Amino acid sequence: MRPHATSNRIRRHTANRDPEVALGGRTQIAAAPPPIPNPPPRPLGDLSRASAEQIVGLVVERFADVSRSTLADYKHGMRRLLELLAEQPGQTWQQRWEAAGLNQPGQTVADLAGNDPRWRSRLIRAAGIAFCTRLICPSTAALQATNPPHYTDRFLQVAQDRLLEEFRTRLRAHPVSAEGRRDALSQLCRALTVFGVDLASLTPGGLVQWANDHPGSGIAAAWPLLHDMGRIPAWAPRTLQDARIRGRWSIEELVDRQRLRNRAVRDLLVDYVRRRSPELDYATMENLVRSLAGHFWKIVEQVNPDQADLRLSEETVQAWKQRLLVRRDGQPRQHIDAPFLAVRAFYLDLQTWSAAEPERWARWVAPCPIRDADLRWFHIRRRRLRERMANRTRERQPLLAILSQHVNDNWQGLRVLLAAAQQTPAGERFVVDGVTWQRTASKATQRRPELLGSEPVRVTNTHTGELVRLSYAEDSAFWQWAVVETLRLAGLRREELVELTHLSVR
Repeated sequence: MRPHATSNRIRRHTANRDPEVALGGRTQIAAAPPPIPNPPPRPLGDLSRASAEQIVGLVVERFADVSRSTLADYKHGMRRLLELLAEQPGQTWQQRWEAAGLNQPGQTVADLAGNDPRWRSRLIRAAGIAFCTRLICPSTAALQATNPPHYTDRFLQVAQDRLLEEFRTRLRAHPVSAEGRRDALSQLCRALTVFGVDLASLTPGGLVQWANDHPGSGIAAAWPLLHDMGRIPAWAPRTLQDARIRGRWSIEELVDRQRLRNRAVRDLLVDYVRRRSPELDYATMENLVRSLAGHFWKIVEQVNPDQADLRLSEETVQAWKQRLLVRRDGQPRQHIDAPFLAVRAFYLDLQTWSAAEPERWARWVAPCPIRDADLRWFHIRRRRLRERMANRTRERQPLLAILSQHVNDNWQGLRVLLAAAQQTPAGERFVVDGVTWQRTASKATQRRPELLGSEPVRVTNTHTGELVRLSYAEDSAFWQWAVVETLRLAGLRREELVELTHLSVR
């Protein structure tokens, strides 16, 4: 299995904790946009209140190396964009951009040009120049909707950022595909654009935020390089995947997930669970908190918001028990004994502990709301629960061999197809199991055939026209097979599987 930095392993890195590390026994880089530095990055100076002609002149000066026709498009497009923004209220170009609604989803700067395709193209290019010169700070939606052509190259040309150039140099030697390198650099430039920072001000939390907002993007490939450059603290995990692992929640966090109103009862539950935690494993402790905070006191607060202590009236007790019979999704609760037993133990423990520590627990002693009649048929309900669990196992057991065979056949078939495709030049056809495939390549590889070996393998089914990203498909099929076989042969639970490491295997 691939090594994962689980909560136990990550904890070794937290001798010098950082504000971005969530406390309470688990280590995770908290997702948060980086603070904008003062002053913000301004590669061409402060243009927020500059005149349109001054901005156009600086753009012409900075992009003098492009062709005459491209420079004319930049010039005319920028002038037209600023003329349209000048019609909006605001003191700065950013305020006018936002007043025009261009930072909102569903809005695009190209719509300002109407149906004229030439002006739509010019405005898109002009918006890209406005973004990379930091004249405008777009939202994620605005940048995606605009999607300026060659934005990464333009951003690097304007930024003149020493750290960004160092990152670019390191990226060339990074062992990922050419497409992965392009995506990592593109995503990093776009993140800097949206956050309004330079690379020196980009925080690990900002990278995690970008990864959360753009799942599947290539920003993960940038993380180890930034770690090596010292832009990510040494205590942080080496990969973005490990940095996003939540690990175990603290007792306070488990209780606070229920958002209880009564702070005193919330603190009591935290103290009670902490007192019992040495004898509980994490899963049992999590279930105990769910029973007491979620299935008991949260419902009590909904029934009687003014309830201040554990001494419940009969009306409140009956209303709580009635609500407990129905889950949040409206389905009947099959097993109500776990909350009942947890609440009864809670009340009885407080009574017992109050004799030895009255100053701490005596004020919370109250009659237990769980009567003997509530647990009268406990053993029968427990037997029915085990029967349902065993029945589900019997129903699914015959399908396990079919599932195992399916994931194995799927992986082996893709392995054979990938091996055949890797031996086939781009554009050529080959046959596997009676199906004709054609090796395809990106436009960049078509211009530079030497890149074929470094980019992911793509093939097209000549019968159906389906494009298959074979490298990704084979990798995904392998991990599907690995997960199914590990669960089948080792009998692990899901939460044990995700924390499995090489040491666990040994």
